[in-house]
Amino acid sequence: MRNPMRAVLALTLTVLSGLVALSAGADPSALVKVVQGPAYNFDNITALASNGANVWAVNTSNNSVTELKAGSGALVSVLKDKKFDFEGPERLSDDWTHVWVANDAGNSITELNANTGSLTAVIKGSSYKLHGTGFVTSNGVDVWISNLRGNELAEISASTGAFIQLIQTKTLGIAQVNNLTSDAQHVWVVDSLTNTVVELQAETGRLTTVMKGKAYRLDGPLAITTDGNHVWIASSRSNSLTEVNAESGDFIRFVHGAKYGLSVVSALASSGGDVWATNLGTKGPKGTTVSEITATGKLVKVLSGPQYHFDLSNAITVIGNRVWVANQGSNSLTELSAN
Repeated sequence: MRNPMRAVLALTLTVLSGLVALSAGADPSALVKVVQGPAYNFDNITALASNGANVWAVNTSNNSVTELKAGSGALVSVLKDKKFDFEGPERLSDDWTHVWVANDAGNSITELNANTGSLTAVIKGSSYKLHGTGFVTSNGVDVWISNLRGNELAEISASTGAFIQLIQTKTLGIAQVNNLTSDAQHVWVVDSLTNTVVELQAETGRLTTVMKGKAYRLDGPLAITTDGNHVWIASSRSNSLTEVNAESGDFIRFVHGAKYGLSVVSALASSGGDVWATNLGTKGPKGTTVSEITATGKLVKVLSGPQYHFDLSNAITVIGNRVWVANQGSNSLTELSAN
């Protein structure tokens, strides 16, 4: 079991080449480093993804994507040339082969090589029926994209980029798409308006499970994540988490209460172990904390304090033994240890 964070940490921060490193007196079980500085081009970070080798951050305000080394936090490149056609990028998905960036204002998807960061394709045009591209998720075979202004889901092939189908959300019994996540077999679509999450077959888009009602205790669901075995859904109005079985959609547990620190959860991440939640509504120096909870619903710790640079932290990703948190307010990334 991980040790809880001390109430007071004696930290000395040393800034070198944009990385804020911990002094010897710091707690090594939590903070690893803070990454910031003009070289990274961070500006209104709205999404994160990682494939183990690299971390990708979307900078909505300056239409760019920053690529970093996952191990060191060192800058690899800033992608901002016109050829990438980033226009209002807001979300991205990394399937280990490709990185898919959804351009809301550009009504397009930019496909990158996940190993090199090079441009593979810009997917746009009437044949793809993309307009107001908001959320995107890929399992390496199928890519699913939400059309925010049309309340639709578009499916394309991850290998060829070919358009497959368009699904009207009303045919799924939901009103709108507020988030997406997927694994090898399923896609989960969140609708906060009707307090519903629907599960689709990833290959065909066939509706398999509707998660709604008292059994699931969803109340303003927004953030969602899956590790392939479990799905975690954060309800913004009740400051709670609902855990379901990824295969069957069956309810497993409900997590809530002040001790978890859950307050307006903006993002969730899990890689098969604990689940991590960013909380925008927590009272404190910057009004943002990060909660770590085991897969069995037990609290590990709630991280808070100026040393983490949490500030409007609205994106998080877990890969191996590292957790990366995007701080929209301070234009920085915080790297945490998951050990």
